Amino acid sequence: MKNSPSKVENNSIAIYLSLVLATAFLLIDGFGNLAGLRNGISFTFEPISFQANNAGTKVGEYFQTFVNLGAFRKEFNDLKIKSYENETQYSNYLILKNENEALKKQIALGNKDSKYVLSNVLRDDNVDILLIDQGSESGIRQGDVVSVGNVFVGIVSSVDLKGSTVRLPSNESSHLEVVVLKSGSDNVTKANILSDAVVSGSAEGIKIENISMNSSVANGDIVHINDSKVGGYFALGYIVGLSSNPASTYKTAFVSPILDYDNLMQVFVKVE
Repeated sequence: MKNSPSKVENNSIAIYLSLVLATAFLLIDGFGNLAGLRNGISFTFEPISFQANNAGTKVGEYFQTFVNLGAFRKEFNDLKIKSYENETQYSNYLILKNENEALKKQIALGNKDSKYVLSNVLRDDNVDILLIDQGSESGIRQGDVVSVGNVFVGIVSSVDLKGSTVRLPSNESSHLEVVVLKSGSDNVTKANILSDAVVSGSAEGIKIENISMNSSVANGDIVHINDSKVGGYFALGYIVGLSSNPASTYKTAFVSPILDYDNLMQVFVKVE
């Protein structure tokens, strides 16, 4: 469809008119006495110019973000690596700190005439055993006693070259002779012993049985290992949940361990 002569004429007029206006505005800008008119036109179009510049700046910043994205990602990865390095250093510090505290406790409370092997505890989901990182290569054998200071941890039940398994008192295979001392007693003497008893592992915890019915044993009293398999006295825990059945010939209870086996980091294995 062809344009009519009137439409062509109108388009030509619009072009010529635009050229004339552009020339007029250029001439106006050159004359100082027409500055008022120029300023008025500038004032009218200033908001449009400002908005256009502002939008252009924002668009430029938006695209600049994409340009810098690679640098941001590299900086983030560097910070992440630095954070991991700091966490590793802090973990090493905690290990050394706990090892130092364990050594001091062992020297202060342990038998200085005995030989001990310091072992790190390896994490395991089993609540009745501990895995440690020292084995026969370090002189550890099955049946060796594991402790922290004068507190009993367990007995080595199996050994390989680089590691060992420790049977805890809560293990169902654990059966040990013990004595009960009055709460607050530090030394194991005949005068301080309230009763002999036996502790055994169970699903409910460490049970203590055969407590003399005539004894004055009460909740909170201290339980010490006194077994030929262990040798010497080692603290185990405190009496809790003492039974009070008058028809029974002996009392029963549970032992709350002094040590939190789940949070142990280092232990000492007594070797000959």
